[in-house]
Amino acid sequence: ELREKPVAVGGMGMISSTNYVARRWGVRSAMPGFVGQQLCRRGPEFGLPATELVFVKPDFALYQRVAAVSMGVFREYDPLCEGWSLDEACLDLTDYAAARRRLGSHAAVLAAREAA
Repeated sequence: ELREKPVAVGGMGMISSTNYVARRWGVRSAMPGFVGQQLCRRGPEFGLPATELVFVKPDFALYQRVAAVSMGVFREYDPLCEGWSLDEACLDLTDYAAARRRLGSHAAVLAAREAA
């Protein structure tokens, strides 16, 4: 039901993220929600229909669980992976790429790493 509607994660105070539909109205992350709402309501001034911005509350507990799963996957490729935030990490794939070329598969790389 939200697929074609402009959606923002956050509230009137601050927007954390938006969907691509909202971006067509100029709504961006780190924007006050009331500004995003006004952009959507003033759509006709920009050649877009007037609409309401739909706000979805953030779920940080869910974000943390998903980030932990992602970091687990990243560590399969770089055991020294650094997580900088819930949605940012730094990986060095040099050793993994060399091992993958030498051993032929992801499973073989993981097995060799465990055997070492």
